[in-house]
Amino acid sequence: MKAEKYYNQEIIGGLLEQVEKMCGRQMLSPRDFEWLNGQLLQMGEGVSVTTLKRCWGYVSSEVRPRLHTLDVLARFVGYGNYAHFVQSHGDGDAGDSSRPVLGEWLRPGVDLKVNDRVQLTWQPGRVCVIRYLGNEQFVVESSERTRLQPGNTFYCGVIIEGEPMFARDLVIDGRSPVGYECGKRGGVHYSVMGARDDES
Repeated sequence: MKAEKYYNQEIIGGLLEQVEKMCGRQMLSPRDFEWLNGQLLQMGEGVSVTTLKRCWGYVSSEVRPRLHTLDVLARFVGYGNYAHFVQSHGDGDAGDSSRPVLGEWLRPGVDLKVNDRVQLTWQPGRVCVIRYLGNEQFVVESSERTRLQPGNTFYCGVIIEGEPMFARDLVIDGRSPVGYECGKRGGVHYSVMGARDDES
């Protein structure tokens, strides 16, 4: 992807807005940025509080965000990386290296309706059926050989064929939400099953 595409301020602004939407809060104070830093650390991602402040303009800086920072924020809202975020927001010139595997992805609210069910598979032998609740939230209906269990809820902004899926704010047994990555090796594969007859 060309540098001017990466650093399009409108696209970056859209990413920051999606982060705030996912968080359910605006980044307005030092405490907000410290909280976001903590959420990213839960996902195993590191972006300093100072860097986050610069991204939002809380601290003035002439330095553009590093690609690593944009990748982390894109993964936070459910995309494989920043290139996938740009691709899914209408940029047709991202280059072959940034296109999702097989060119297929699911965007909640666009490609899925409430109560649509999606079967996910990934290696080794993981199978999971999730149901869309709306507002980018899913609930696990069934699961085989995965950490995800029936009744768990999480948020995901996009499911990309052949790429890892990032589950945000995964709630297990009422405990504090965590981040979870499915298909680290080889990615996930999906099939849309539609709503059950009693939910359609």
